[in-house]
Amino acid sequence: MQLFTTRSIRQLVIIGFVAVAALLIAALLVTAQQLERLSQQSQNTVTVVATGMSASRQLIQETIAMERNARQYAILGEEELYQLYLSRRAEYFETLEDISQLEIGGDAKILIAQLRALESSAFENVQQGQADDSNAATFPELSRLAYQIATSIEQWIADQQALLQERSVSTQQSLTVQAVLFIGAASALAGIFVLLITHPLQQIDRAINAIGSGEYSKAISVDGPRDLQVLGMRLEWLRGRLEELEQQRTSFLRHVSHELKTPLASMQEGASLLNDGVVGSLSDEQQEISQIIASNCQRLQGLIEELLRHNAQNFDVLNAMPVSVRFDKVLEEVVNAHALAVQSGQLQVALSLEKVHVTVDRERLRVIVDNLFTNAVKFSPQNAVISIELQVENSQAILTIQDQGPGIPDQEKERVFEAFFQGSTQANAQYTGTGLGLAIASDYAKAIGAILTLEASDQGARFRVTLPVSA
Repeated sequence: MQLFTTRSIRQLVIIGFVAVAALLIAALLVTAQQLERLSQQSQNTVTVVATGMSASRQLIQETIAMERNARQYAILGEEELYQLYLSRRAEYFETLEDISQLEIGGDAKILIAQLRALESSAFENVQQGQADDSNAATFPELSRLAYQIATSIEQWIADQQALLQERSVSTQQSLTVQAVLFIGAASALAGIFVLLITHPLQQIDRAINAIGSGEYSKAISVDGPRDLQVLGMRLEWLRGRLEELEQQRTSFLRHVSHELKTPLASMQEGASLLNDGVVGSLSDEQQEISQIIASNCQRLQGLIEELLRHNAQNFDVLNAMPVSVRFDKVLEEVVNAHALAVQSGQLQVALSLEKVHVTVDRERLRVIVDNLFTNAVKFSPQNAVISIELQVENSQAILTIQDQGPGIPDQEKERVFEAFFQGSTQANAQYTGTGLGLAIASDYAKAIGAILTLEASDQGARFRVTLPVSA
């Protein structure tokens, strides 16, 4: 999958980071804008509410003050009281004007209109000097209307508070939905870029695993940034080169096998003809020499086959990737595979195994255990016990395999892991060997990072394998 191509994986990471960051910044800006709008609305509402509350109180106070000044003027007739009344009246109308600017509603506007008309009538009476008598019922009515207006303002304030609360809840819900959408979009965008980054890396990982497992038939192609595409091209070149080397190795083994076995077959056929007396009867000494030649030809054929097998295994340096393996399960598998040989030799196997995980090439580990156990079976007398112990010490898995055979002489211990070396101690008659089992076990132990050693023992041979435990 290749949506677009960048020069490098670093550039793709930067683009992904900038894209996700831009989306989150946009989310923050939208959120900040909505919060600013809500804050401005709240501030305007608070200002208007404060103005309404102040105006309603002031209206009631000025109505009472006007009534008091009108009555004083009607009784005393002083010009100063009249001027004070006029001043109160001017402030009274300013307050009414402030209230009229508020969008309180139809009922309040009707009350304000009634209040203006009633106040105008009261003012005419004051001007005509009739305030004491005619305004006896007018000013209380003014006060009643002022209180009604104040009540309307209080209801309007409550409505404004409810509206502000509703806006807050609505804004909160909107921000929640936006947050979910932005987080989802950012997650999807991040997922896309993660896929764009990890997909070519997974292709490279699969290609390396295929090469490590010796699978060269499938061509390697890597998508994504150009630097990873170049790396894929180099892996493809490596795959082709390894495939060519594998073909050369196979061809070499076939030719070596043919060139060695063809003259050997002629030698075996000649020895057989001599033994059959085709070219004439042989003396006892000649018959013995002929049998020795035939026996050594057979032995040489076995050595050639083992040599070719050993070389093929040593050439096989490209193996499957290490995996986590239950070491104890491998041991049980090997012991079960040799059940008939153990039963035939009337042997007993004493197992003491801890559950241990190791990260290795499983097949190589099995070959190591198989060769060591086979060696123990070969050199164990009847009714003997083969002890197998697996334990963990200091994050190391330690395997010991000990038999009760004749053991290995001290002068031969240094050569026990050499290829084709067979010591002076002879195995059981039913087993024949070429001296490669322990050599292969030693080579494989080095390949998987294990340590194979021959330990000192009072009886028989004791081999020890040490390798790290899986993390």
